[in-house]
Amino acid sequence: MKIIAKKTNKLSGTVIPPASKSHTIRGLVIAVLARGTSILKNPLASEDTDDAVRACRALGAKVVATKRAITVTSRGVPLSGVSSKISTGNSGITAHFTMPLLGLRSSADRPVTFDCGPQMKKRPIGPLVKALTELGMHLTPSSGNLPLRISGTLQGGASSVNGLTSQYLSALLLSLPCAPRDSVITVENLHERPYARMTEQTLEKSGIRFSHSRRGKKDTYRIPGGQRYKAFSMSVPGDFSSASYIIAAAVLIPGTVAVRGLDMDDAQGDKELIPILISMGASIKKRNGDLVIRGGKPLKGRKIDANAIPDLVPTLVVVATQAEGKTDIVNVAQARIKETDRLHSMSEGLQKLGARVVEHHDGITVYRSNLTGASVRGFGDHRTVMALSLAGMLAEGTTIVNGAEAVRKTFPGFVPLMKKLGANIKSIN
Repeated sequence: MKIIAKKTNKLSGTVIPPASKSHTIRGLVIAVLARGTSILKNPLASEDTDDAVRACRALGAKVVATKRAITVTSRGVPLSGVSSKISTGNSGITAHFTMPLLGLRSSADRPVTFDCGPQMKKRPIGPLVKALTELGMHLTPSSGNLPLRISGTLQGGASSVNGLTSQYLSALLLSLPCAPRDSVITVENLHERPYARMTEQTLEKSGIRFSHSRRGKKDTYRIPGGQRYKAFSMSVPGDFSSASYIIAAAVLIPGTVAVRGLDMDDAQGDKELIPILISMGASIKKRNGDLVIRGGKPLKGRKIDANAIPDLVPTLVVVATQAEGKTDIVNVAQARIKETDRLHSMSEGLQKLGARVVEHHDGITVYRSNLTGASVRGFGDHRTVMALSLAGMLAEGTTIVNGAEAVRKTFPGFVPLMKKLGANIKSIN
């Protein structure tokens, strides 16, 4: 699939972005761990959600998924009826969050083959494998790449985990309350703190006890074992990460756009996009719960510490091409270990479009640039594809984004939604 984008002169209308992937998959994991029937209303409809639903079924839960809700019925911990083979597709968050659950089975001594899609096989998981081994599970090989054979009980105890991605920590925080022993988890140099805070809030809403202390670059979590999740019903809020392409387009292209369904009080770290854009000169107001954006205002470059918001890097890099002077996006080395190396994918794509971009080991510098259409690679990464499509709406001529099927991972309705606002964009198979 390819996305064809051309210069877009005006956007207008009201749209609702997709539901939050982070909340949807956290909700599914807890629903598997809880005894009874749980309901997720307004879940994200995407490949990542499909991967998570299949994994939950393989973990023994009964899952009924419709466009409006996902209903999960589980016997709780210890998990029973778990399949001998589980695949989490290319969903990194699903792989990380469900791996510890295999240590909470009634037949934990029976090995399970834990596999994934080709893209996920390239992503490192060694720090999580090490932590789970220290907490009582057996994972082979120990090299830190999928597939794995997993057995043994998640006993609890003391362990440390790398903080380069917050998903390792969140995976442990979600599962360890159900372990038989108390646990102490230490994290060095924790990145993506808003996602860790989202997990903490999820635990708090579930009535799970834990404590968190921080000293310098070291975070310590204490989690009492033997706890139980309760079945629940929740409505999934809008996703700021997916909405970032809509918001950025509305800021950069003349017109007025209202974005509905985003909760500025939610724990999602990517809501930081709003104050960042306002500080650069964008006109964004909150009106009756909507974000109302008046586009085409001149922007100024600035320094942006993106450590807590790595998923916004592709969006911010495109915005930076339209900001006067230069924009330095710094302290975000973990952007290199997502679905692809996003610092490189965005650098390559924008340079083909004529942008002046300098790639650094942990960031990227972008100068105000006039863009010209070109054929670019999406690198199989949904965020790279959508960001380069946005760049194509700003460029003179025609931009072709190859490998655009990647948008199905989190935002399958990306092209129709942008066309609804007036974007000169289409997809072809």
